[in-house]
Amino acid sequence: GSYKIFVDGVVQMSGGEFETIETTQIGNCSPTSAPTVGSNSSACASDESMVRVELSTDNYGSETTWELKNGDNVLLQDGPFADNFVQQLYTKEICVSKSACLSMMIVDTYGDGICCEVGKGSYKIFVDGVEQKSGGEFESSETTQIGDCDSNGCASDESMVRVQLLTDYRGSETTWELKSRDNILLQDGPFPNFIFQLYTKEI
Repeated sequence: GSYKIFVDGVVQMSGGEFETIETTQIGNCSPTSAPTVGSNSSACASDESMVRVELSTDNYGSETTWELKNGDNVLLQDGPFADNFVQQLYTKEICVSKSACLSMMIVDTYGDGICCEVGKGSYKIFVDGVEQKSGGEFESSETTQIGDCDSNGCASDESMVRVQLLTDYRGSETTWELKSRDNILLQDGPFPNFIFQLYTKEI
């Protein structure tokens, strides 16, 4: 078996010959700051933008949830909501880096969206007060990218990290995790035994 770690397609580390555990550092390991929550754009730092999500429920709010993510990190989420049978407006907002690539996913568990069969629900996403996306007519879910995103879904100041692991005959003995300080970004394993299988994850 073996493993490889790539950053923007370039191999940074490969291995497989170790005893119980092996740890590798990759990238710039200087401190970073977390996004801050605010009530308006003036609450954000000069290099941040205020992102606001507005959702008006349909009659069955209990079917609806949404989450706003930066990579695999959930920044905001809301729902399920009440079945009020009236349109109700819910709002959440957060400050994020101007260079962030965000992904907003809205889910309807019944599979009929939030407009327009049982109420005229809708959602809107704003960045610094400017509407970026609105919708409501979908089936089970809808995902939208917002911000500074390139073709692989990374922001312009981010890199794509990919981990490939080829198991040996005893995959059940193997696990791995990729961390940014104390935060686990990716993890995988244990794996099936007695087959050579390639597993890949990226962030």
